[in-house]
Amino acid sequence: MVEYIWNGVGLTTPDAWEPSALERDGFLLEDQGQPVCELKWSTVQGSFNFKKHIKRLVKEHKGVDMQGVSEAETPNVWAKAVARLSESGIILHSFVWKTQVHRGLGAVMHNPATGLAALVQFFITSPADEVVAAETLSTLRDYSGGKSVPWAMFGLSGRLPAAFKLETFSFRPGHYTIKFWRAKSAKQAGKLPAGKGPGTSLVFQRFAPASVLLKGTELDQWLRDMLDPTPHESVPMESSEAGVAWAGIATKSMLRSLLRREVHVKGQAWRTDTGNAILVVTATGNIPVTGEAFNDMCESYEFV
Repeated sequence: MVEYIWNGVGLTTPDAWEPSALERDGFLLEDQGQPVCELKWSTVQGSFNFKKHIKRLVKEHKGVDMQGVSEAETPNVWAKAVARLSESGIILHSFVWKTQVHRGLGAVMHNPATGLAALVQFFITSPADEVVAAETLSTLRDYSGGKSVPWAMFGLSGRLPAAFKLETFSFRPGHYTIKFWRAKSAKQAGKLPAGKGPGTSLVFQRFAPASVLLKGTELDQWLRDMLDPTPHESVPMESSEAGVAWAGIATKSMLRSLLRREVHVKGQAWRTDTGNAILVVTATGNIPVTGEAFNDMCESYEFV
């Protein structure tokens, strides 16, 4: 089984299921090129109207026969999965849909404790698929209400304080990048786009293959030459058997000190024992990250 955790929501799936599309608040999973599961979510304020949401789904999926189902009409294995999720405080309304080619089973969900509103649907081709869909549904987890939030995608996993919000991401061959942003205050987080104003940018990166990238050079020099953001020349790097670490103030002047606009930077980079990769974590911004918090994030970051 593989657990995918993305932007506060997690789902455990069969090993053969892989992400084929990834958004900030959702992903599509496929098995051998065929869609098997779609999960989307958002955060809502106040009450959540299930009937309106299902009507919206019907309008958005033209040519699809979609309808909500009662508990009596729900497949038994699915009903058990719904009951297990309900015990965690999540409210669910199931629905079914079909076209001339496919049929599906899904649920609209709301967690009043966190405001999470989610839609999950499974593509069903046989009765056995209903069992797998129900087992997968029961694993759905809402991590958005915790003090720290885990994430896991494409073999990478980590954990970071909940104040950091997903900003951008890129999964290209040889280079994975996931950026998070923590604004100086919650009020600023709601008014300004991620990355704007006072705050801190947290970046997780993975480079591969390490044996090719580091051929003929040391890790610290490679970081100076190739890493983006590049460690500032004024910030010393310390190399050890574990890897390379750096911390300091990248931009320092009397005026910036008075205005409290100094750019604080921290970074760690190391080669993985397996996977032939380089992992890098950097924190850059006006609001420094404590050494303990940064070390905890680095220790949680791994490539499976």
